[in-house]
Amino acid sequence: MGSAFAALVLLALPAHAASAKPVRILSMNQCTDLLLLQLVPKSRIAGVTYLARDGSAALFPGAADGIAVNYGTPEDIIRFGPDLILTGDFSLAVTRRLAHEVGAPLVEVKSTRTFDDVRANLRQVGAAVGEPARAEALVRELDARLAQLAAQAPKRPNRVVVWDGGATVPGSDTFADRIIRAAGAINIAAQPGGLYTGFDVERLLQARPDALVFAGGAKPLLQNDEARHRVVRRVFEGRRLAYPEVAFNCGLPQSAKAAVDLRRQLDGLPKGAVR
Repeated sequence: MGSAFAALVLLALPAHAASAKPVRILSMNQCTDLLLLQLVPKSRIAGVTYLARDGSAALFPGAADGIAVNYGTPEDIIRFGPDLILTGDFSLAVTRRLAHEVGAPLVEVKSTRTFDDVRANLRQVGAAVGEPARAEALVRELDARLAQLAAQAPKRPNRVVVWDGGATVPGSDTFADRIIRAAGAINIAAQPGGLYTGFDVERLLQARPDALVFAGGAKPLLQNDEARHRVVRRVFEGRRLAYPEVAFNCGLPQSAKAAVDLRRQLDGLPKGAVR
């Protein structure tokens, strides 16, 4: 980079860069947004991504209100003048380079596939923002929910599949599978070594799971409803369960609550086998 640009970057350095705790934290990833919002007060957050409000609305409404948003671009680093940057594990080389030039530590948080990853990420971010005790409290909350589920495992695990039409279905090496297992259910799409698989209507009807799990609110999205397959709607009437998508995609304390909520829905399924 040229000297003129470097000088512009240096002007973005916060005056309090030597503070014990970062006070202008910039999150450039939705999952780090949702961790950050639970670890520090809004007054210490310079910005979150434009996805933060949708994510927080599903889990803790209002948490992201009033916080400036960014779009994950390197230019946001200069605009916000952060003293700490949180991002995912696919950050661009230019983002890393620019973070170094402005003197803001860049913390890359890995994608989540297990609850151990959730614990590690909470502790990593908690240490970075100067709130390790708060992070440990959230880990304890996560573990308490998982322990309660494990202590009350169902005698007969329900067979389920995450199905919104079947083009891409989470397999064994996914966080969605870990949540399903924590809920005491069996993911019928889990195959050894598989991330995602296809699961067409014919295969679905042959497998006859106890329930279909879909991302969303009160009902499946119309475009994912496979409306032309009336038999799917008939066979699985009362057996289509919604989950908060962000809690399945991001490793959060609320991911354990999503497992608790899934168990509750599974316990309320109609009695008897799928017709």
